[in-house]
Amino acid sequence: MYKHAFSSFITALLLAWGSIPSHAYAQSASTPTITGQWITEDGKGVFDIHTCGDKMCGNLVGLNLTQDEEASGRRKTECNLQMLKGFRPMEGRHDHWKGHIFDPQSKNTYDAIIWVAEDGSLKLHGFLGLELFGRTDTWQPFHGHIGNNCRINS
Repeated sequence: MYKHAFSSFITALLLAWGSIPSHAYAQSASTPTITGQWITEDGKGVFDIHTCGDKMCGNLVGLNLTQDEEASGRRKTECNLQMLKGFRPMEGRHDHWKGHIFDPQSKNTYDAIIWVAEDGSLKLHGFLGLELFGRTDTWQPFHGHIGNNCRINS
């Protein structure tokens, strides 16, 4: 009895945290590609995800700068910086790619998993050590234009 209750508790806990959605890891022949340009959840950056040999990587190719950032030149050094590195298909979850993401503000590198959700958005789950303890951002396909000096034009 206690074993069943504990098992039910663990399952409920994992489902509540969203770590094992019932359909998230099903591989499909029509799984969308992660390559292309994606705008971040906060709208401040556009990443170009592409192949790098036998891996996937991503460069920050567009920035939506504040007036202060534009005037100071701050963050412009991030333009074309490779921030997604070494992504490979995950064993058993071939529509998910695991690699590393670099945060230029903190100068830290985190483990990350990326995949395309059913709605066509890109999910990026960054974490340190355990997948369970991380954060997932949702990026959308970018259809805009990148102008001079890496600036995002609507």
